[in-house]
Amino acid sequence: MKQQNRIRIAFIAGRLISGKRVASLYDVDSLTTVEIDKQPDADCLREFDQQYKDYAGSNGDNFCCRYGLGKKHAISLSIKGSTFIGYITGSTAVFMGNVKGDSIYIYDREDSVHLHYRISGCVVEREEGRDTCKRCWIMK
Repeated sequence: MKQQNRIRIAFIAGRLISGKRVASLYDVDSLTTVEIDKQPDADCLREFDQQYKDYAGSNGDNFCCRYGLGKKHAISLSIKGSTFIGYITGSTAVFMGNVKGDSIYIYDREDSVHLHYRISGCVVEREEGRDTCKRCWIMK
């Protein structure tokens, strides 16, 4: 599965299960930070965030959603509690995982890879000689 799709899955699962607005993800394995606003589909991810802002993992029952990746593909995700399972339509990509606190654990079955991301709290920007928090996640 492509790295970009792994980031999308972590963003979507993290947002829906934790209820936190995801400004960035920290990839624990590669020790890198992924800024959501710098992703090629950042506008679509922000739209997704707005659409599901009231979901906040409180539904308890099974929940399913789709995130479009273009004309031929979409991320299909099923959530039960803090666990999720899904696939990318039109491909062999299958994944599963769970969210615990700020940590998102994903198993990419197609590539047999375990992934671990952490939801970052803020995106800090330097303005007029001082650091300013611009986009923070919040509990809903």
